[in-house]
Amino acid sequence: MLLTRLLTPLLALAATLPAVAQTLPELAARALDADPAVRATGASLRAAEERLFQAKAAYGPTANLTATATNNHYSEAPAFESRPFRSDQVVVQVNQPLWRGALYPALQAARSQLEQAESALNQSRLEAQQRLAEAVLEVFKARDVLAHATALREAQGEQLATARRSFQVGRAAAPEVREAEARVDNAIAQTLAAEAELDLRQQVLAEVAAGPTPALLARAVAPEALPPLQANGVLDWLSRAEVDSPSLRQARLALDAAEAETRKASLAHAPTVDLNASYTRSNDTGTVTSVFPRRGNTSAIGATLTIPLFASGATQSKVAETLALRDKAAGELELARRTLVIGVRQAFVATLSALSQAKALGTAERSQALSVRANQRGYEVGIKTNADVLEAQGKLFEARRDLSRARHDAWASYFKLRALAGQLSDMDWQALDAQLVEHRPGEMGRARDRSGS
Repeated sequence: MLLTRLLTPLLALAATLPAVAQTLPELAARALDADPAVRATGASLRAAEERLFQAKAAYGPTANLTATATNNHYSEAPAFESRPFRSDQVVVQVNQPLWRGALYPALQAARSQLEQAESALNQSRLEAQQRLAEAVLEVFKARDVLAHATALREAQGEQLATARRSFQVGRAAAPEVREAEARVDNAIAQTLAAEAELDLRQQVLAEVAAGPTPALLARAVAPEALPPLQANGVLDWLSRAEVDSPSLRQARLALDAAEAETRKASLAHAPTVDLNASYTRSNDTGTVTSVFPRRGNTSAIGATLTIPLFASGATQSKVAETLALRDKAAGELELARRTLVIGVRQAFVATLSALSQAKALGTAERSQALSVRANQRGYEVGIKTNADVLEAQGKLFEARRDLSRARHDAWASYFKLRALAGQLSDMDWQALDAQLVEHRPGEMGRARDRSGS
């Protein structure tokens, strides 16, 4: 009973808190649901669906009911004697288009616009996922920079203490102590800057992910994890993008819609044929020429042929307008194709370059860790100065920082490449999530120092 009383308020509090995404696929789903661009394109898609329904409805019949009630007063010379009478009329009219040439291109345009809206929604979803990937990786990268800066500050603090002890026993000169103090002050400044950068990146991630991500921040990309990319596969990526890119598909569909609008405008010259039917029910207490009441029903059916003759040049102007818009859509399609090709090539090269840098910097980091150990031992036996040790430590920090940046930039560029090619999906999030390990603050530098020694 006591345990129940203690847990009840905690469970109630947990129910009021927002759900915390435990994995990257869950986080991506939450971010997509809250992304304003995805919501906006979703609303545009619903509007396009209604426009397609309206284009189909234009083929169907229309019906109108008209009811009229009139009070009249008639007077006739020379007596000008007034005679009132009343008339009521109810008319039901039905119109069924038989031939309207502009209806079919209007339907084609509506279908192209619907598919274009679907592609726009897919594009916005890809862009939202790419923003989330960049935000996540920027947080990981900033956290590594902070960890390395903290490790460097601690190492240089220890070296400063060693220099002071050496100065006290006469083994080191005062300038060495001053230089060590300056290095420590610089490391403290770098640590403060890294803390501010990490705080900013966490705020950006919370905004993109629609809430805090404590479970994600407790994880990190494994040091050996790199995205899979074939060095000679850029042509394959370009062919994929040509087929699956939502942005390029939008441009193609926009051109199709513009061509359909041109056909629709040109068919405004064509005649139309409609089937008409009407039913009229009338009732009056008299007319101008009769004092006898009348009541009757009338039905009629017929066809109406309409031939446009002259519209003050508006039809020709509309055709010219749609032709200009078609040319604009064709230019935008070519621009979209060129932009996509350049973007895919740049993302591919950026990913490949980051992968190459990560592999090279991994070797450089191990070599620099050995250099630090060698300089420390040389300083202990008197063949190296304190400045040599501090410089080696600074180079080790730079190598680790650059290695972290290259690894995370490789993943960010890879996700961008997948998004540009229209290939980014839940499987990519699952693959990256499988590469995440538990983040252990403060152990990164020491573990690598041990491996380097």
